[in-house]
Amino acid sequence: MSRSAQRNKKLKAYLYLRLSVDKEDGNAQSIEAQRHAGVDYARRNDIEIVREYVDSGLSGTLSKRPEFNRMIEDATSDERPVNIVLIYRQARFARNTRLFLNTMHTLSECGVEMVSITENFGQGRNKIISQTITALMDEQRAIDDSIYTRKSRRENARKGFFNGGPVPFGYCTYVAQVDGDKQRMKLKTRPEEAAIVREIFDWAELGRGGRWIVKTLNDRGSTLRGAKFSNGNLAGILGRTAYTGRYFDKTKDDDGNVPDREDWIEVPCPQIINQDQFERVSALRASRAPTRMPPHVAAGTSLLSGIAKCGMPDCGAGMTIGSGTSRSRKKYYYYKCNCRTNVGQRCRCPNVRREVLDHAVFSAVQKRILAPDRLRDLLKGVLDLSDQKRQKLEEELSQASAERTRRRTAIDRLLALIEDGVMKPSDPEFANRLAENRETIAAITTRIEVIESQLARSSRKVTPAVIEKFSKQVVEKLQDEDNTLRSAYLRMFVSEVSVSNRGIQISGSKSVLERGLAKGLPRLEGSVPIFDQKWCRLQDSNL
Repeated sequence: MSRSAQRNKKLKAYLYLRLSVDKEDGNAQSIEAQRHAGVDYARRNDIEIVREYVDSGLSGTLSKRPEFNRMIEDATSDERPVNIVLIYRQARFARNTRLFLNTMHTLSECGVEMVSITENFGQGRNKIISQTITALMDEQRAIDDSIYTRKSRRENARKGFFNGGPVPFGYCTYVAQVDGDKQRMKLKTRPEEAAIVREIFDWAELGRGGRWIVKTLNDRGSTLRGAKFSNGNLAGILGRTAYTGRYFDKTKDDDGNVPDREDWIEVPCPQIINQDQFERVSALRASRAPTRMPPHVAAGTSLLSGIAKCGMPDCGAGMTIGSGTSRSRKKYYYYKCNCRTNVGQRCRCPNVRREVLDHAVFSAVQKRILAPDRLRDLLKGVLDLSDQKRQKLEEELSQASAERTRRRTAIDRLLALIEDGVMKPSDPEFANRLAENRETIAAITTRIEVIESQLARSSRKVTPAVIEKFSKQVVEKLQDEDNTLRSAYLRMFVSEVSVSNRGIQISGSKSVLERGLAKGLPRLEGSVPIFDQKWCRLQDSNL
């Protein structure tokens, strides 16, 4: 802007203020300090400041700065409202050379000049050269600052300190160490929130659905730091590994790349739930995901939803619930073959009244599986601990531990693919592989617990009284008034109920029985066991 032009007309300007999160170049100036300097400069040079634009906490390397972009759009509008964009120093404007040059060209085309309060770039060609060199130096300093900051963050994480960001529900931060003017933070549990987290995981492990958990928490007045619980934030809690006593810092490397899984930094934190419970809940959630189980099955109220199947040859479709009205105008429900419903009368699987099939299955499980004599026969392999059996168990324990480690690594690699943008969480292949690995981990963990308990028990015998007590406890759970819990406990033992014109067959696994005898009253595993032998199929031809 020439001096003659300044004498003829009072100049108008926009004042742009920016403060980054970090101290750029070690010369960070507060917004207020920049504003004071800008107003003083405008007063001394007879410039009218029309409007201020402020970006706080945003780096100058970013092009997506809301106020910055709004200012450029306003300055280059058809009204041409200003002659100058006033800044404290050029680094406040941009620390990216390409962004700086492109923006300067856009302003210049509209007759708008950028003026730095603290820098004198001269006039003419020398001014453009000086500004370009300064822009290059600012960008390089930004790169160096970023590398230093990332190194500092990684070192901070290696020492077990919290690098900032959203604090997980159930925790709060505290000053663990002070280095000069730097406060090093760590996580500690917030008792009232941690209690809610434990409740959520206990409910999820018992088979409670997300909607039920959310409604229960909201109805009793529990909040997520003032906000209501929702399916979204509940899923975030159930998927947060920090609750197991560790989280991973994934600060980018010197080249700005997210590190590979083996380079993540493990940071310890107080444990709220144990790893085994987390994996059981993860497996249950994965098995009930829409990609693995239809939503109407996962949320169904029928006791056998999802496990009742058609047993007719060449069919195998799921059984769905139908309804009808009796002559007395009472509504009733029945299980019917889904293929027969959707395709026509091709399948001859008979319909079965819901209460009849439910009663038959629960009765068979209680009388023919959980009876003490039957339990002793089913679990004789658990009770045998000869030298040969011990050696075999030790070998199996070693193999199972190695397989569990391999599966956990596979999950970490899958999650890394999501973070790198190679895959999306919505990809069916990702969901299926994640669910498979989590279910496998849950099953392996169950088997490891059983083996460890067997080895620790040594020659101590399981008495008839112990088996009878265990049987009684499980039967009581299957007779609970809450149908959701009854169904959840049944699914621990039953993986499939096959219905055909020959009768019904019930299939399941011994793993939960073994774990229950070894560890006490069984808890939901959240998956169909994969490696365990099936207990014999029960058949009832009276239906």
